[in-house]
Amino acid sequence: MGIRQKVIVSFIVVYAVLTGSFLYMIAVNLHRLVEGEAINAARHKATYIASIVSRHLAEKDGVFLEEYLGKILKDGDIEYARAEGPAREVLAEAGLSGKYGATMDGDPGGPEVGSAPVAREIEKQEGFLHEKGHSFSVSSPVTFQGKPAGRIYLGLNTAAVNSRLAAITYRTIEIAAVTLLTGIVLTWFLYRQMRSAMKELIDTTFSIAKGNMDSRATVTTGDELEELAGAVNRMAQAIGKRDQELVLVRNTIVAMFNGITEGIAYIGRDYRILHANRAYATLKWDTRETDVAGRKCYEYSWEGQTACENCPGRIALETGRPAEAEREVGPKDGERQVLRIQAYPVVLPVEGLTGFVETISDVTRQRTLEKELKRHATDLEEIVRERTQRLREAQEQMIHKEKIAALGQMAAGVAHEIGNPLSSLSSIVRSFAADPGRDGGREEKLPMMQEQIGRIARIVRELVDFSRPSSFGKRLMHANEVLRTAMGIVRYDDRFKGVHVITSLDNDIPALNLDGDQLLQVFLNILFNAADAMKGRGTLTVSSRRMERSVAVLFEDSGPGIAEESLSRIFEPFFTTKDVGKGAGLGLSVSYGIIKSMGGSIRASNHPGKGALFTVEIPLPDTGEDRG
Repeated sequence: MGIRQKVIVSFIVVYAVLTGSFLYMIAVNLHRLVEGEAINAARHKATYIASIVSRHLAEKDGVFLEEYLGKILKDGDIEYARAEGPAREVLAEAGLSGKYGATMDGDPGGPEVGSAPVAREIEKQEGFLHEKGHSFSVSSPVTFQGKPAGRIYLGLNTAAVNSRLAAITYRTIEIAAVTLLTGIVLTWFLYRQMRSAMKELIDTTFSIAKGNMDSRATVTTGDELEELAGAVNRMAQAIGKRDQELVLVRNTIVAMFNGITEGIAYIGRDYRILHANRAYATLKWDTRETDVAGRKCYEYSWEGQTACENCPGRIALETGRPAEAEREVGPKDGERQVLRIQAYPVVLPVEGLTGFVETISDVTRQRTLEKELKRHATDLEEIVRERTQRLREAQEQMIHKEKIAALGQMAAGVAHEIGNPLSSLSSIVRSFAADPGRDGGREEKLPMMQEQIGRIARIVRELVDFSRPSSFGKRLMHANEVLRTAMGIVRYDDRFKGVHVITSLDNDIPALNLDGDQLLQVFLNILFNAADAMKGRGTLTVSSRRMERSVAVLFEDSGPGIAEESLSRIFEPFFTTKDVGKGAGLGLSVSYGIIKSMGGSIRASNHPGKGALFTVEIPLPDTGEDRG
């Protein structure tokens, strides 16, 4: 028996059991209800009779009682009636005396019992639906003028009522049985009709499952099954279309997979190759295989018996992380290949680590190029060192030439500075020559001579220090010292004769590790440019301050400032705003390179009161500070 038959039979059995139980419960409860109403009616009737015969019972009028009790038996449910006196003597009796008879043991009676009627069942129930009825004895006390006069007994049988109810119940059961049988017949008919349609649908779905996407279900029942068949047909059509698309996508992916020049393979935990592209299969120098699926990767690629100790795939399986290695392969007497092997673990959400993807790339040319590049890099480093040395020498020559040019410009001022003390010395010497034997005033004039000689020596020393070639050596020194040296040199230049210099130097500036000669050249270039911009007349403010991570030196002049279009080019080589022949445009460019080599910065801007502002920032040393 199939599942469908079992379901139908189970449904019918459950329906029959539930229906029968429901009908039986209704019949029994209905019988009980009818019997209860009949008993209540008998109680009321006994009470009524007691009120009617109370005087006759007290007078013990047996003729009247016999006649009256006979009339009571005409009620179909009452089949026995008896009247008893106060001493429980029978005064009158009618009906089935043998069935009910005298008062049975334990039967309530006598005047001592209460005034309410009492009913008692005297026979057990009979019949499946109690269709033979029940027998009840109903007794009611009788009083006359407030005194007990006896009792009235009635015998009640519910057979007639129960019989009619049983007939109705049996008829209902028959109707239910006919209805159930009709339902079974109709269900079987519908089942047979549905079975053919369901078989058609099942056969079609099996055919589709086997890959026959052209299968279609033909169902013409005109109900939901026909709609289901239409849905199955549409599903088959959609699956067929998707299958064609998947085949196209698969072919495209396989073509792309095989088009990759690097070898790619998906390898399981047992090191068996599950999928591999053409490049992986033909990567070996001595094979032309195209299908390597199912083979162990170490047997195919490396002709080994077990996985290598440093195998990237083995490391990926053990650690769950990507790994890579390089291996040189090929015939010993032929051209060797350098292969880069990379392995990436494959972790699925449920299965966990299932294998790894291995890629093999031929990096022989790359490694050859790297060796050549390394050799060329070594050669290039040597060339760079040579060119750097040449540039350094050229820079030294350029700075030295600028110093010589600055000395030429300062020549007149230096001559004036030296001329004054020389004139004083000449006057003193002439006074000594005019009167060689005279000692008066010599002690006073000798200190004056020493002072003038010291002045000339200081000027010469400063010029010698300035004109000597730069050493390009770094040492700890204070930016303020370099500024003071620069200010001492430029005062000999005629361009500074009409320039009022204001200095504001921060004595909390630490010592810096730098090349003093180069920084001096930067300061001199900025100072001379400021003097040229002010045309020998104006105010120059030079200040230094300590910043959070650097030392800043500011040069602020009162000249006309820098044109906006020139600000972005002020540090370009050979860019100058001076007249032709008065500047090559290299001073600020050289200064920019010197400050950048120190890791600092140099900026040019215009301050609000007109004039130019040059800001030089030099980074502070990482550790240690020397206040100055």
